[in-house]
Amino acid sequence: MIHPMKDIVNRYKNGENVGIFSVCCSNNYVIEASMEKLLNKNIPLLVEATANQVDQFGGYTGMKPKDYVEYIYKIAERIGFPKERIILGGDHLGPLTWKNIDPSEAMENAKSLIREYVLAGFTKIHIDTSMPLKGDIESGKFGDALIADRASVLCKIAEEAYLELKEENKNAFHPVYIIGSEVPIPGGAQVEEEEEGPKVTSIEGFKTTVETFKSAFESYGVGDAWEYVIGVVVQPGVEFSSDEVWNYNREEAKELINGLKDYPQLIFEAHSTDY
Repeated sequence: MIHPMKDIVNRYKNGENVGIFSVCCSNNYVIEASMEKLLNKNIPLLVEATANQVDQFGGYTGMKPKDYVEYIYKIAERIGFPKERIILGGDHLGPLTWKNIDPSEAMENAKSLIREYVLAGFTKIHIDTSMPLKGDIESGKFGDALIADRASVLCKIAEEAYLELKEENKNAFHPVYIIGSEVPIPGGAQVEEEEEGPKVTSIEGFKTTVETFKSAFESYGVGDAWEYVIGVVVQPGVEFSSDEVWNYNREEAKELINGLKDYPQLIFEAHSTDY
């Protein structure tokens, strides 16, 4: 069976006007409203948990990945929303919350994090290693190559976890992956960004990210997983802060959008559109 996200990508690439939004939230009322909105529509609901919300230690919600899945499914049962139409996503999965400790320890935590998400049944996995870890800036080694190497390590863990999950559930969907090296942090614009406004990802930056990640996947023995990479996080010029919202400008993003035509399996994941 094809993953519903891959199906959406294929349909879009074949000229159909389709897409999907994600509800990245742990609030009961927001989840309920999302399910009620789509209840009588033939559209999947993509619900995501962010790495700082839900992790192997409980996150700020107190929920581990399996707890979050149970939480979402209980709401679905109460609303009458079909579980098979729910896609569970993990957002910013990586060393986000451990960036101030030793990098090797941070990455070990990130491995456990992504493994638990996959084993819990999350099938849209945003691998995010875009944040510098302790000592990265001082070493002068931080950049696309290091980001892609770390992402490949985490992808390998996800692939191994999927094989483990498939032993228990032969119908389990293979996870699809979202990558990126120019990934805004969760929570909206920072002070310095507020002054300048969001900067649209350059076409050169996008292409460099894709090629660097693809090469790293092959180097780390997960080249076969590349077919499950369906999206790249970019900044299309849409952003929000506590005090301001920057709306989408088609002209400013035109060159970036046109560059996507060279990559038939990929779409963009627009960040910070959850205002």
